[in-house]
Amino acid sequence: MTHPATGEVVECRIDGLTHAELEALPLDELVCADVARDIAPCLPEEFLAAYVLRVGVVRAGISVLGAWLESRARDWMAVNVAPLVARAPPLATD
Repeated sequence: MTHPATGEVVECRIDGLTHAELEALPLDELVCADVARDIAPCLPEEFLAAYVLRVGVVRAGISVLGAWLESRARDWMAVNVAPLVARAPPLATD
């Protein structure tokens, strides 16, 4: 993969990918059915590698990056801000 900030080619390891992690990715169901038909049974990382070969690195990367960004956004929005709000000084009212 290419690092978005530097443009440097970096390694992206998928070994150890779990079934749950694979199922959480927003992959094209029709392509998944074709891949499963061709190579199942297989390990999750073998399935993802075959999927990437089928759809191309760019399309697969966009899907995975989108899922990662969505997950990070959900995590960020779920931060408990109640303690910070409780310590904030009261708003001035005129």
